[in-house]
Amino acid sequence: MRKQSSMTAFTKKTPPSTSGLQGRTIATPVSGVKRPIEERPRVKSSEGAHTLGRQAKFRKLIGDGESKDQESYREVQNRFNWLDDKLVRDAKGHRPQHQMYDPRTVTVPAEAFKKLSDSQKQYWEIKQNYRDVMLFFKVGTFYELYEDDAQIGHDVLGWKMTITGVGHCRQVGCPEGRIDENVAKLTAAGYKVGRVEQVETAAQAKARRGPKAKIIRQLTRIHTPATATGALGTDAVHLMAICELDDSLLTSSHSPMTQQASSQRSRAHFGFAFLDAAAGRFYVGTAIDDAARANLGAILTQVAPKEVLTTKGSLSPTTARLLTQPPVPLQLSYVDAGSEFPDATCSLDMLLKQGWLKQLQLPSRLNQQGPAPAYAALAALCAYLKRMRADQELASGAQLVVPYDLYAAALCLDGPTLANLELLEGSSGEAEGSLLAALDTCASPGGSRLLRQWLCRPLRHIPDINNRLDAVDEICNRGGLIAPLRRLLKGMPDLERALGRARNSTAPPQEGLPDWAVKAAQNRRLSALAGAAQAVQSAITALNTLSCGGDDRQRGPAQSPLLQGAVASVPAKHSSAMQAVEAIDAALTYSQAPMKKGKGKAAAAAASQPQLASQAMGTEEEESPLEQDIAVTSELLERFNAHAAVWEALESALSCVDVLASFAAFSQSQLAPTCRPHLLPPGAGEGGKAVLDIQGLWHPCAISRVAGDSVVPNDLVLGSHEQNGQARSLLLTGPNMGGKSTLLRATCLAVVLAQMGCYVPASSCRLSVADRIFTRLGASDRIMAGESTFMVECSETASILQHATPDSLVVLDELGRGTSTFDGYAIAHAVLQHMSSQVDCRLLFATHYHPLTAEFSANPRVSLGHMAALVGSAGEAGVEHDDGLVFLYKLHKGAAPKSYGLQVARLAGIDADIVAKARLAGQHIEDKLQVSFSQNAPAVMLTSHDVAQLKHVLFACNASMATFKQAWLSLQGTSGLTA
Repeated sequence: MRKQSSMTAFTKKTPPSTSGLQGRTIATPVSGVKRPIEERPRVKSSEGAHTLGRQAKFRKLIGDGESKDQESYREVQNRFNWLDDKLVRDAKGHRPQHQMYDPRTVTVPAEAFKKLSDSQKQYWEIKQNYRDVMLFFKVGTFYELYEDDAQIGHDVLGWKMTITGVGHCRQVGCPEGRIDENVAKLTAAGYKVGRVEQVETAAQAKARRGPKAKIIRQLTRIHTPATATGALGTDAVHLMAICELDDSLLTSSHSPMTQQASSQRSRAHFGFAFLDAAAGRFYVGTAIDDAARANLGAILTQVAPKEVLTTKGSLSPTTARLLTQPPVPLQLSYVDAGSEFPDATCSLDMLLKQGWLKQLQLPSRLNQQGPAPAYAALAALCAYLKRMRADQELASGAQLVVPYDLYAAALCLDGPTLANLELLEGSSGEAEGSLLAALDTCASPGGSRLLRQWLCRPLRHIPDINNRLDAVDEICNRGGLIAPLRRLLKGMPDLERALGRARNSTAPPQEGLPDWAVKAAQNRRLSALAGAAQAVQSAITALNTLSCGGDDRQRGPAQSPLLQGAVASVPAKHSSAMQAVEAIDAALTYSQAPMKKGKGKAAAAAASQPQLASQAMGTEEEESPLEQDIAVTSELLERFNAHAAVWEALESALSCVDVLASFAAFSQSQLAPTCRPHLLPPGAGEGGKAVLDIQGLWHPCAISRVAGDSVVPNDLVLGSHEQNGQARSLLLTGPNMGGKSTLLRATCLAVVLAQMGCYVPASSCRLSVADRIFTRLGASDRIMAGESTFMVECSETASILQHATPDSLVVLDELGRGTSTFDGYAIAHAVLQHMSSQVDCRLLFATHYHPLTAEFSANPRVSLGHMAALVGSAGEAGVEHDDGLVFLYKLHKGAAPKSYGLQVARLAGIDADIVAKARLAGQHIEDKLQVSFSQNAPAVMLTSHDVAQLKHVLFACNASMATFKQAWLSLQGTSGLTA
């Protein structure tokens, strides 16, 4: 296991970096067993070889000798001991313990460098600045990995370790024919991988510079998990940069978010940018956040970056803690401030003058004055790409730069809410069990990605929501309308990524590469060009099926506005955009050479490799020079990319139709009723307040088709005319495992689905549009960040109290359980009082503090409800035994008598003897209460419900029995109260 350096933090499933090996394990070719270096005796460098020789001779004499392989490995270990954690230094001479240590670099001691061969000097001159990158070094027809990189090759790819070859060090390698395959494997495993290519042969070097000439080599593009463009799954892959403005630099703003955040003691102003390399698109945005960093959590959850760039010491402690325990797996990388990440206070004008963004085409009408933290983050991405030798491909000027507004006209779902509602991931951390998995039957990868975006950002504008619902209705009512399009989608290439490859191929091949590498790069550009043109034509064919009614031609073309708009996105046949596609078709031809046996995919790819028609029509001798082909390809790509807006609209329309078809499939394939929601404007309820009225509500992810689960629907009404429109808060009680949390989540999911424009899992649904959903669910802590369960509770609750409005939906589950009974009850009471009387939003408040039901039973703004359960069974002489507990999962009016903790404990498997003792102890307390009251008060027998209520009050008030009895008698004497 490698040591986590002070400069790079890895979280969750991210693999370790190639630097900072702990114990630098060495694998021997004899036994294949790895042993930490610390287990072997250290040898002083000045007399290392002599000492090793004496030790070997002595061991041989006593019958404990080492093989030559083991002796060689020990000698290599001694020569490269400057890579050990205890001796290593970065490029600036810092040790790993130093605050500014940079694990991306390494210092090669001068004495050690002198002893290296010429080729190894070439390697270490590059490697000293790229220790975080696995470098394949080209030697003849082989690619080799050395030292720590060789160890990773051995561990990950199973390659045999040797110490032969030009380096006389640990090394592994592969032939040049398999290099692309192995680079892809290592990148998929989470490593950054580069190649040091020979730009000339040995014979060419000798002919040019004499018999002792050194072959010139060059580092080419480095492939990283966050900038991958090929062999990807459906999900988008992102590289992100984040910078944070100092609190004092926050400018005034009239937005509610800014005004509310300004009152926080630990507010923050973020600038962020991220790159979707496969799509050829940059995004930039800003966000204001409070102490809970809920908005930053939402950004990370929505974007799910593979790697996040920032600078050491530039983040507040609160932000740094979140990034070390992020809501999604990511690699946190620190880069140099100034040279690789401009200051967050730089204006856009300054960034442009300094050349940070010269490669990109920025949106017009940008404010170039004042701090521009989002564009500082964008500049950091450009610097990263330049270091990875990927800027010529991924930041060539053809890529799009798109503003990213976190909550633009959308229902706000912050980080905790996205996680608590399991919108994107289930409880296991995988997609299974999430709402995304339940909805996603998209036929195209672009549709699945768009569905994820819609799920993170539901709408608030009712006409837009109804447009989606109208399209879903039409698809449901006309099954044949969409069927041909869905069939075509399943066989189509990924249009979004095909367009991205065309954008990323605009620049010509990197200069200085050997001819074979230039030809390979040129072939990739031609493939990208042909693939984009074919993908566009396939998309147009698919969308045109809607204009003729698909398989439902008798009823004519699509009628709903969204489906008609999708058809309208198809460019006219004789438009300049289509002429660009036709020019590509005319310019390209495909090899018709038969495939050779035994070559498999490589032969198939060669047979289908597009070529320029002029080259294909030539004789066996190449008539057109390679430079001419590159120029023609560049011209065709530039002409095609000039219509990027047309192709983007086409891709957006196709993905939109795919998502709407998934919504229709969801509504028609469920085990229980679904309905079209009726959306009302804000304040449409009684008294100009919010309303939520759902009948037959059920949770779409809480039932299993395999297990044959049945659906238990519930009716939920907040702010309706039946309650005089006042009760917008529900105080929910009931047994553990009785279905409270499921009901809370189902309510939130119904609102999310409704505002996405999807059918709702209910028999009827009427609601005024929500502006935000807040959730405080479950018990969790952030121990690594020094935050207890109760601290997390309070932090999330503080954010809710700050930002909730009358149009919000708030869910609070068991608030206060992370601390003492008295403090927890007090906080729960105060929060419920404030939310119901001051904010007056739609509130679901689940609790086991049963005295709250008595406190709020007469409050017209709060209604009481409980999840019903059957308890006990009839025994001898009609005596009831409460050993049994049957959950009904049904919402009833009124308060639950108690939480039935003993019965749940028995169900959980706690030993019956322990439960029996607990029951006796509880009965003893009840008896004491009965006796105490019967001595000095009129004879009144309390029910078990009364006793349970009284016990909660005593604990909540921290009062003694004597004090409580005196207060009771006093009230009876002065107020004339009787039992």
